[in-house]
Parts: sequence; C-alpha cells; structure tokens
Amino acid sequence: MAFASSIQEGQIPVGCQLCEGGNKIQWKCIKCCSLMCDKCKDSTHLKIAKDHKILNINDIGKPEGPKDSIIFRYFKCYEHSHQDCCLFCNTCNKLICPTCITTKVHKEHELIEEEAYNKGKVELNPEQQSEIKLEISKEYTTDLQNIQYIAVCSGGSMWMGDNLKSKLQHVKLRENKPEVITSSNTKIYGIAKTHLNNILVTTTGETKLKLINTTGEITDSRYDVKPLYPISIHVTSDHRVIIGAKSPGEPFPATGRRVVVVMDPEGKQLEEYEHDNHKKPLFSLPRFHTSTKRLFTYPYCVSSTSNGNVCVVDWLDYDGKGRVEVLSPGGNILGTYTGHPEVNTKKDPFKPRGILTTPSDNIVVTDMNNHSFHILTDQGQSITYYNLRDMGILYPFSLALSATGTIYIGCVSEEGSPDTTKANIYELNYSGF
Repeated sequence: MAFASSIQEGQIPVGCQLCEGGNKIQWKCIKCCSLMCDKCKDSTHLKIAKDHKILNINDIGKPEGPKDSIIFRYFKCYEHSHQDCCLFCNTCNKLICPTCITTKVHKEHELIEEEAYNKGKVELNPEQQSEIKLEISKEYTTDLQNIQYIAVCSGGSMWMGDNLKSKLQHVKLRENKPEVITSSNTKIYGIAKTHLNNILVTTTGETKLKLINTTGEITDSRYDVKPLYPISIHVTSDHRVIIGAKSPGEPFPATGRRVVVVMDPEGKQLEEYEHDNHKKPLFSLPRFHTSTKRLFTYPYCVSSTSNGNVCVVDWLDYDGKGRVEVLSPGGNILGTYTGHPEVNTKKDPFKPRGILTTPSDNIVVTDMNNHSFHILTDQGQSITYYNLRDMGILYPFSLALSATGTIYIGCVSEEGSPDTTKANIYELNYSGF
C-alpha cells in the first residue's frame, strides 16, 4: 500500500527502541512494531518473542517484503467490511471471511489457508487493498484557543474542552462557526458521551467522574476509581466505561500506579489492567530512573475495538512523547506503536494525542507536532499515515466520530500564539479504513 506522504529528505535516523545506545535501526518487528538495531534483533527481541516476524527496514513496503508473510486477519473482507479475513479463495483471487465461507458463492471454489498462501506467494486482488481516502467536508472556527477534548452528541451538538484556558463549551455546529449553548470555567482531563446523551468528564482532584446532563447541570457520577485519580474516559458500544487512572502526585517522574479500569453501566468494576502475565507494569518503561527505579507513564487517552481490545495513548514525558498500547480483553499487550519512521524521528518524535476506533475496528491517532494522522490495525500495527498539513490542518489533537460516520478533528494553537488565536474543528469524510 502506498503511503499518503512521501519520504522527506535529510531526516535524522530513528534510534533503536530497545537499547539506550542510540544505534541506527535496521529491523522492524511486523507484529509489535518495534524498531531495533542489528544487535538487539538477535540478543533481545527474538529471545523473548520467537514467533514475531522481523523485516529489514529497507524491505518494508517492497513486494518481496510484507507480501512474503500476509496475515489474513489484518485484512477486512471486501464483501463483509466488519469481518476479518481467514482464507484465500484462489478461484475468485481474493481473501474471504467466515461469512463468505457459509455462502454458496465459494462452495466449489479452491480455498487456501494462510500458511499455504504465503508459501505460494499468491498475489492479492487489487480490490482487497482498498484505497484510503480522507477529505474535509466542513471547517468550523471556534471561540476557544485550544480544543483538546471533544464529544459529539446526537442532535448535532458537541462538547469542547480547552484544558489550558479551563473552558468547557456545549455548542451547536452552524455553518462555519459553532453557536455556544453553554460555557463554563471548567478544566477537564477527559470526556466521553454516554448512551443517554449525557457527558462524563474528569476534573482536578476528583476520584469520581463528573456527569453533565443535557441541560448542563454537573453532578457526581457513579464511576469512582478511589484512591486513584481518573484521567481519560471512553464509553463502549455495550455501555461499559473504560477509565485511565493514576496515583496522586505529579505525572512525571512518578511512583505509584498507572491503571486502566473497566466498569459496567452501574459503576461496578469489571476489569483492571495494570500488570502483564509476568507481573510487570503495563504502563511503565523497561528502563531505570535514578529516583523511581522505573519510569511510569501516563494513560492519556483510551478507546476500544468491537472485539474488546483496549487502545491506550500512553505518554512518556511532560512533552507528550508517547506510544499506543493495544491490550487484549485479558490484559496482554497485543501491539505497541511508537510512530512511523517516515514521520517520527529524534527531532520530530511521535506525540500522540486523540484516539478513536472506526466501525471497521481500525485505530486512528493524531500526532500533534507532526500534523499527522496515523491509521493502525485493531492490534496496533501500522497501516498508513496522512500528512494533515497538506490538507491545511495544523496541530491536530482531539478526535470523535459522528453519528453519520464522519470524523471530527479538534486542533490546538501553536505554542506562544496570542490569546486571540482561535482553534478550528474539521469534519472529515473517510473511506478505506
């Protein structure tokens, strides 16, 4: 698949992500997206992840690279867009899903399993690799300087939060300028819409989420993560509430806990993701810090897929450099995304902000300082990226899906901008992911 942006000349090489020596990367793990040097490939990664597929960085994108090992489940069915593929129909020359198999269409066809397909190096039908498109349908100039948080309600209204200016607005989108319904001096750290069209937010010094009803009244909700403080919120399609939380104290550097909590609609805790199967913290870096012995990270934003995977924007420092962690329903790490080597370098690191999952279960992440839009599989593997600057979109931050299937992007102002600077919201039509 061709990328949406061309390789920039003169980029500073990305350093190895598995060692602190800053060695030049030579390999990429297709399963967990780790970028590594030659030494770490043999001495570190393959010893702990023997089943992972590693490619030379120069082979990524070439026909003789990823085509050698097509993973069927990474492709959505052309006929049934919400289904992962599982077999290759040699008669029709395309990948098919379980629903396809039950139909009469493929009854007498030659069906090939993944291992046999890869050995035979069968070419994919071009229809299977649908073109990814993204275009602006509407643009709105707001009264806020920054739009770090957005939540779209039914009826065409939207909640917007400016964390730096402690502003929270409920607006109706009209032509090219939102009409303000209510506005308050409220600082929030996360926002999500419930299925009753109310809003959940996290605020300073509160262990409970706050509930804002349709009239704008703010009350305590039933969702409490005491003694932790909630940061990020996501409401799933089956009404569960996912909360990223931390222990009291400064985010960086910090001791204490970093947890993702899953609650039912009544506020009862269902799951708690803090440690992996080896009892190691999910949200900490595997390197020592002088005072804490382990550098804990910050679950800034959360989302989920239809099959229960939890997607976390995980910040590593105050500058917002970070990664995307994808956890299985059991809490195991399925994938870690640290940016794309064509975009993210030591000079321009990956700074993820907003995250959402599309109806076809692809993960979308904004990369603020690089003005980029990254598209991942439901397990965190890179599909492609968009350079939003080419579309006129600068400093993309927050993300939300509308009821009609469009994507909203809320932007922030460049650091040091005058207080009179106004941030934009863009509504985008998309296809192919």
